[in-house]
Amino acid sequence: MKGRPRLIRFGLILVLAGVAYWQREHLPSVSPERAVASGTNPEISERKGAVPAKVQGYDVFRDARLVDRDGNDGDSFMLRAGGREFELRLYFVDAPESYLSDRYESQRRRVADQARDLGGISSEEAVAVGKAAKKFTREQLAGKTFTVFTCWEEVFDGNRYYGFVELPDGSDLASRLVEEGLARIFTKGPGTKERPVPTPAGATFFQARDRLESIEREARRAKRGAWGL
Repeated sequence: MKGRPRLIRFGLILVLAGVAYWQREHLPSVSPERAVASGTNPEISERKGAVPAKVQGYDVFRDARLVDRDGNDGDSFMLRAGGREFELRLYFVDAPESYLSDRYESQRRRVADQARDLGGISSEEAVAVGKAAKKFTREQLAGKTFTVFTCWEEVFDGNRYYGFVELPDGSDLASRLVEEGLARIFTKGPGTKERPVPTPAGATFFQARDRLESIEREARRAKRGAWGL
């Protein structure tokens, strides 16, 4: 009788060991380094074609497509992503307006400000740059699938949301606009001055601005876009 409890304990140990071995052989194995690097649930990352739902707090849509409409601009456009349509406004950059209003003085002042910041060109030249920016963005996005990062921060008018666009070649649309001399560095970055938010790549507000300013200096030297007028 005294040996029976020992036999029972020994049997339980064998059962638990067998279960542990089965789990090791049948559950997916993901290294801790890979799990941390991906920022995703290890089980989900094993599934073919799975992507993380969040990056640095941003919702990520890798199925975004441009929705063609007259109101699209170089830095603001309608898109379809994640089963919904919404208008995206790029962080950090401002492409000139693609028209000059004959009714609203506030719009004309805005174009004049854009012209001043793009090397002191005329308002009419700024509009030409704005049209070129609109064409450039359409060429980069139309008929393609691209990636959008947004944390649903509303633009002041409440009808658009700020975000970042990663082009099919992996480059950043806002950076490309500055590189081509088609946008000024002007619009706010993610978050607020009191509570700034890193970019999807993890850069701080000032790191992101410094990078864009470096790109702009090169565009000036090369006399691209507005800087060549």
